Amino acid sequence: MDVWKNLDKVTAQLQKSPTKVLMLDFDGTLTPIVKSPQAAKLSIEMKNLLRKLSQKQGLYLAIISGRSLEDLKKKVNLDNIIYSGNHGLEGEILKEEYCFPIPDKTLLALKIIRKQLNQIADQYKGVFIEDKRLVLSFHYRMAGKKISEVKSAFQKIVQPYVQDRLISVLAGKMVFSVRPKTDWNKGSFAKLVIDKIRGRIKIPPVAIFIGDDTTDEDIFRELKSGITVKVGKSVQSKAKYRLENTDDVFKFLEWIGAISC
Repeated sequence: MDVWKNLDKVTAQLQKSPTKVLMLDFDGTLTPIVKSPQAAKLSIEMKNLLRKLSQKQGLYLAIISGRSLEDLKKKVNLDNIIYSGNHGLEGEILKEEYCFPIPDKTLLALKIIRKQLNQIADQYKGVFIEDKRLVLSFHYRMAGKKISEVKSAFQKIVQPYVQDRLISVLAGKMVFSVRPKTDWNKGSFAKLVIDKIRGRIKIPPVAIFIGDDTTDEDIFRELKSGITVKVGKSVQSKAKYRLENTDDVFKFLEWIGAISC
């Protein structure tokens, strides 16, 4: 459902609690998808809006991303925000650091995989690896006509480790994320955030999440009673509502800020 055509339903849900937890993805939600992840940058307008939202009484702001925690914090660079990196494997909740425990055997496997994937990157133009310590992101959007060949080479490398249940592979927008095999994901982290806040305020907050990627589906599934919004044209999603693009996200966040006064 289009958010703009259902603002009455969203408003009614927001009024169920004086406390709101607004959770957001980064790439493709707060900033447009670009060829190189390092080129992604928050606009001045979006950063100022996030700052205003983070300062509102009764509103907790969280950014949950596939980026590393260190990279995400540098990109956003705002205080009074809950941060999560590497698809929920690391984060900061209310000034408390969090890191999901990863077995040494899995960390060693990730190092070996990184070396093997780097060989693919050396062989194919436009392919590159982001080493985020706990997660490896294999980007192939710039591989051109070689995309099918590159994806096949990638699968050949990671398949033995998947079979040994050391790692799992998440497919995103022209990127594969190689991560430890665990049931913990973005949705798990979102639930942890809500539980921490509920423990502080003693009443259930209204949860809102806006995201664009396939990895955000874990949060959409977790927040069945919340306000979930998918960014983009895809209709295959567990989210209740939809926004067209990052410009739409900006307008919706302005609207949330206005009615949260």
